[in-house]
Amino acid sequence: MRYLMMIVAGLALTAGKAVAQRPPDTHGGVWFSGGLGGGLMEGVRGGAAYLRVGGTPTERALFGGEVITWFRDGATRTNVAATTLIYPFYEETGVPGHDLFFKGGFGVAATSGADTGVGMTFGTGYDFRLGSNFYVIPNVDFVIQFFGERTDTTILFTLGLGFH
Repeated sequence: MRYLMMIVAGLALTAGKAVAQRPPDTHGGVWFSGGLGGGLMEGVRGGAAYLRVGGTPTERALFGGEVITWFRDGATRTNVAATTLIYPFYEETGVPGHDLFFKGGFGVAATSGADTGVGMTFGTGYDFRLGSNFYVIPNVDFVIQFFGERTDTTILFTLGLGFH
């Protein structure tokens, strides 16, 4: 987790110069991203992974599906959800900050112990553009899962790669 935070800090320090030199980008068509990292569920550390895919009806909103998982020693908590990513500051001017997004989703929750329920995800991230359609994406996600009388809450820190 310490290495992930060092990578994110390094990207943030170098992104300003790259953003100033790049031409304006646009969101359009099909998008895809996936990432790895770590997380905490009820104070227990574990690994984390996500996979997202969808379409782009407007440059400020991406819609799609997401599978997000926390895992440790064979135990998993997985959420499969319809997801929306919103870019509230998005403009075609290349202004720093326009690649910040907030996301939310609602869907099905499952555990490795065959429990099923309802899950919600909320999070934020930033698209650091490395090429015309290629991005490095640090994310923070909160996953809340309801299994009958039990509620699991997980926070995940991931670093992903994405294509727009």
